[in-house]
Amino acid sequence: MPRLTLLAFAALLFTSIAARDTAGAQDTQGVLGPGLYVFQTRLDRATCEDDSETGYVTSYFAAIDGTPASRRMSMKLTNSTHWPEWQLTIAPDGQIVATATNGSLQQRAEMRPNGSRFTGRGYREYQGRGGRRCRFEYDALLRKLHD
Repeated sequence: MPRLTLLAFAALLFTSIAARDTAGAQDTQGVLGPGLYVFQTRLDRATCEDDSETGYVTSYFAAIDGTPASRRMSMKLTNSTHWPEWQLTIAPDGQIVATATNGSLQQRAEMRPNGSRFTGRGYREYQGRGGRRCRFEYDALLRKLHD
């Protein structure tokens, strides 16, 4: 009987360790690391007629800080006065969700790996003339400055 108890205990211990290791692997990612990046937006849709759908491109220098392989990091846009602080979440499928707030206003971009860079779509909401809630929509690009 003690041998059977010992085997059952060993099996339970092995199962517990395997479950912990699997859970730890789900909390890590390998698509985005800390470093210096460029973050670009290209406006292609605007509501409220405050701005036209110009195709205007804005480029930002982005410092991504955090623990390598973490699913949560921060991004600081060094040349942005209105949206300098962003939070990044990296999903298990590699999608990056970047969010920033400025008071009650929000900006969000969702990007996926595309070769050596990340591409996707984003939007910015703001208070327009007359208190209307307005929105810009844009193509988003995130690319590391050096490998």
